[in-house]
Amino acid sequence: MAKNLLSIFNNSILNEPGDEMSAQITRSNRQVMKVSKNNGKNKYSVTRYPNGTTVETKTIKPN
Repeated sequence: MAKNLLSIFNNSILNEPGDEMSAQITRSNRQVMKVSKNNGKNKYSVTRYPNGTTVETKTIKPN
């Protein structure tokens, strides 16, 4: 498990100061992962619902 987590740091998801990533399982059993880059100008999220549906969201604010 730790080896898989370390691969996150090696594949440039987080590569600038201020980049953030979070993951959680909610009370309603949804799996949620969020990434914020470029001082919050680029945001990505993925939510996997208990029924197997996956929703991906990408937000890019202009410079």
